[in-house]
Amino acid sequence: MHKFAKGLTHLLFGLAIYYPLSPLLAGTVSTTKSPNIIMVLADDMNWFDIAAYHQMLDYVPKNAITPNIDKLAKEGMLFTQSFTSTAMCGVTRQQLYTGIYPIRNGAYGNHTRVYDGIKSAAHYFRELGYRVGLAGKGHVFPGKSFPFARVGKENKGAEGESTFGIEKTRKFMARNKAQPFFLIAASANPHTPWNRGNTKQYPPHKLQVPEFLNDTPALRQKLSKYLAEVTDLDREVGLLEQEIEKLGIKNDTIFIFTSEQGSALPFAKWTNYDNGLKTAFIIRWPNKIKANTVADAMIEYVDVIPTLTDIVSRSVPKNLDGTSFKSVLLGEKSQHKDYVYGIQTSFNIHEGAPYPIRSVRTKRLKLIHNLMPENSFSNIMTNKEWFKEELKAEKKLGQEKYTGYLKRPEYELYDIINDPFEQVNIIQQPQYQKEIAFLKINLTDWMRQQGDKGIESELAVCDRKGFSHKRCP
Repeated sequence: MHKFAKGLTHLLFGLAIYYPLSPLLAGTVSTTKSPNIIMVLADDMNWFDIAAYHQMLDYVPKNAITPNIDKLAKEGMLFTQSFTSTAMCGVTRQQLYTGIYPIRNGAYGNHTRVYDGIKSAAHYFRELGYRVGLAGKGHVFPGKSFPFARVGKENKGAEGESTFGIEKTRKFMARNKAQPFFLIAASANPHTPWNRGNTKQYPPHKLQVPEFLNDTPALRQKLSKYLAEVTDLDREVGLLEQEIEKLGIKNDTIFIFTSEQGSALPFAKWTNYDNGLKTAFIIRWPNKIKANTVADAMIEYVDVIPTLTDIVSRSVPKNLDGTSFKSVLLGEKSQHKDYVYGIQTSFNIHEGAPYPIRSVRTKRLKLIHNLMPENSFSNIMTNKEWFKEELKAEKKLGQEKYTGYLKRPEYELYDIINDPFEQVNIIQQPQYQKEIAFLKINLTDWMRQQGDKGIESELAVCDRKGFSHKRCP
């Protein structure tokens, strides 16, 4: 072989190690380094508890102090219609990392595992030439489906600079400037116990209580502690911002903040209400995503990995449920999905009883199907003494808010536009019957496509356990 040709071959081989080939650039090598990706994932956080959201919406409480996340929104794109399909930690993370809905990936109950052979972001981005790291909370099973480099341990304690190991995270980000990285910073904030942050910033008597919660002194005390951790989470976002600015890589980094599912208070986590399934989602990519923009396109967590692989390689892995919304990010389209779906499996959660829930949502209507309405809904929170006291107080006042949290009809329908916190069930109103019939068919078709057997799947959840625990020994 001619020396020049041989040398060129070696050069191209070396470049291919660092710069992934695009399937649309047949035989050519990218001359631009792929963007770094940072995704900050909160833990049990209401989507509206970010100032950037509550400043634009009249109906949400205006409590949270989040200057770093607000800055991210001003420099990027804020989504008002982002959803997870399950309001539960591990199930949410596994659908987010795999791009596959819970029943079809196998991890549809709390502390469950995906099917053997399921791939995740760790596989896809390694194949694209990335270093892929996970700092903080894992909560995904089995390890071979999520082979992230562990770059920071989870810290649920009150002390420490961060809840996800910022020291090792900094080292991971700075390790090799020639190779792009994908970092998931999975914070423990604001998951219980609420023991971090400064509660003095949130005097209980000054807080605005969401309309779906009972306004009591005990609830206000809990909100104060929870919101202090929200602000501590915001401080963690600031730590990562400082690091990318120090490294001089801000313009070369896609930065995502998302809130996971709703808080561990009534009508949020473990439910299919928007307080549980709706998520904050903010993304910045300097010079690519227009700054200070708001998108009302409906997106789901299963869409995130397809979108990011599309950005990096102009391709999406096969056999995923999610689809790319890159065109929305780049301002080429304003809409993405017409329907988003929800699934709740309650049998194996702490203090849970069988209570399967499914839902389908458009921008205007949400249909919820409670498959075992004869049962009472329960979880670790409903067995707390404070919640029992709330029920007693409610009964004395002749109210049924939390009582309705425990006992629900088979079907619920909500007008999301006029009733965003889903307070009035309109399932019996005659003008909606045609739309209800259509949504029922749509939901049934989705369940069939997913292999979801409803009650049967609920009762079989322990077959998918990731490890032994109280409900699934």
